[in-house]
Amino acid sequence: MIAAACGPRPAPGEPSWLERDVSPHAARAPREPPAATPGRIDPGRIDPARIDEVDEATARAALDAAGDGAPAGKLALRLARLAHHRGDDAEARELLARSARAVDAAEVAAAAGALGRELVTAAVDPALIAVLLPLSGPYGGIGGELRAAIDLAPAAGTRWLYLDTRGTPDGAVGAVGILGPVGQRESIAAARIAASRGVPIALLAPADGADPQAGVFRVVASPADEGRAVAQLAAQDGFPTVAVLAPRDDVGRDAAEAFAAEAARLGLQVTAQGSYDPTGGDVEGDVRGFLGLVPANNPRLAAHLARHGKAGWTTFSPDVSFTLLYLPDRHDRAAIVAAFLPYYNVELRTGATTDPDRLARKHGGQVPQIVQLIGGAGWHHPTLPVRGGAAVQGALIVDDFAGELGGDTAVQFAAEFQQRTRRAPSTAAAEARDAAALIAGARGQAAGAAAPRAALRAALARARLDDGACGPAAMAPDGELERTPSVLEVQGDALILAP
Repeated sequence: MIAAACGPRPAPGEPSWLERDVSPHAARAPREPPAATPGRIDPGRIDPARIDEVDEATARAALDAAGDGAPAGKLALRLARLAHHRGDDAEARELLARSARAVDAAEVAAAAGALGRELVTAAVDPALIAVLLPLSGPYGGIGGELRAAIDLAPAAGTRWLYLDTRGTPDGAVGAVGILGPVGQRESIAAARIAASRGVPIALLAPADGADPQAGVFRVVASPADEGRAVAQLAAQDGFPTVAVLAPRDDVGRDAAEAFAAEAARLGLQVTAQGSYDPTGGDVEGDVRGFLGLVPANNPRLAAHLARHGKAGWTTFSPDVSFTLLYLPDRHDRAAIVAAFLPYYNVELRTGATTDPDRLARKHGGQVPQIVQLIGGAGWHHPTLPVRGGAAVQGALIVDDFAGELGGDTAVQFAAEFQQRTRRAPSTAAAEARDAAALIAGARGQAAGAAAPRAALRAALARARLDDGACGPAAMAPDGELERTPSVLEVQGDALILAP
């Protein structure tokens, strides 16, 4: 059983984290507009002839208000001059690029060109890739794990410059490209600045969104990718009715929404969608609500409880409208949620032979719907069979990284990572290893080019990885990496590759 490759993504709108011509914001973090003070020029009533008299805060506020309309070109040139004066040629270069996009760009083109020739241009090292990772602080453990994985990737002559980042790639001035960061907020900031400076960046943040024309690529899977892959597996394996029960957090929401949308696109019937609180220890109430086990809304249940009391909860047969249930959560919490399903008499597909006569006797003469449980990368943990017990037997897991069950590269990577760190690699580590191999290969293809960053951007746009720890992968036209995930199955106390 093999899941289909992550299929067509919804047509993206304009990525919110990329600066565009119509954006009212500078490439750096937006600043608060200055408070009105006596004698200060009103940002909305700037006199183009007196822009050189405007202070920086007022000019920036006026530029934010102007967008690309006049006098944005003059305002951006004024700010570029101020940035150059204080020695920040990187920001000056960004502002000149902003000036060149403005409606009044022609009026300041000569002056902008003269300033541009004064700016210091950092030499680009065509062998250097800057890697932005959280190497200290609360997420330092994640950064250290990904660094170990990247160090195990075939570098093909690439040198890695590791930077402990807070979201800006300022230390990557001389690098030909950037790998990272891993956090969504950090990636938004880094992508904006990298795009404005023409530095190709391969993001390790698991969220949809890329722009290959701007040199922004995404080289790891997102929760939405996982949801779409699960829906494709459901369609491929003939599950006509599907449901999703997800934690109420950003990851759960993204996975659930993408799963439901892809399932509907493939002609499957999404019969139930629910969520639960991931911050507390009690999910039972949410599971009851998802299964329709609320006496006030379920007359049949209310009558059953009236006859049998509290014991009726474990003898009532719920109405189950789906043949497959997706639980996109971590293995430990998913095991808790899954355990409530057989407790409330939801019959799960365990892989064992089903006795319809026994099920009919148990459920009052009716053979109930049997449900296939399925999870994602968060389920891929050796303790899942023990934590979940009988409830997760026969469950399927869709994950990009099959670990020691994968191909030769996956097995070798897992062994080397274990030897280096004394623990098994996560899917994130395997994806980081493959991302490093991908960008290193693209950098090698771009070597010797007169414009190394432009050449790297072009090479990344057509990059392929024929043999990665997570299997083959290729860059899609939208700048997001695509691969076919593995499918595992819980069998006994182990995970195996699904047949």
